[in-house]
Amino acid sequence: MNTPTPPYEQVRREIIEQIRTGELTPGDKLPAIRVLAGDLGLAAGTVARAYKLLEESQIVSTRRGAGTTVAPGAVMEARKLASTAQREAGGPVDAGLLALFAGPIAAARARGARDVEILASVRAALSQASGADPS
Repeated sequence: MNTPTPPYEQVRREIIEQIRTGELTPGDKLPAIRVLAGDLGLAAGTVARAYKLLEESQIVSTRRGAGTTVAPGAVMEARKLASTAQREAGGPVDAGLLALFAGPIAAARARGARDVEILASVRAALSQASGADPS
């Protein structure tokens, strides 16, 4: 695992991909944190963080004594997360939305705005639209 992506995120993404492709299915038990950490040469806290994020996303379920298993709705959620990750990484986008943004982006650039400023403004607008705090 030699990329700029943090190791816990690499573990999280790999498990999501295994669920998305059917390699892991609902009800399958994941390795214990210490076992997987040992297999991957990572700290147990790194794997624990990945499992925690997966649990928050309702991809896995952890029960004391029973371990961590793939959650019942994990396949659909994994597909959604994989699709989102692909878009965020520059993958396929909605052509209709792209057309909606083309004009305002061109206008912002004509005013001298840099891409980073445009992206920050879009994020702030999304936060305001969802009622979240933009900062």
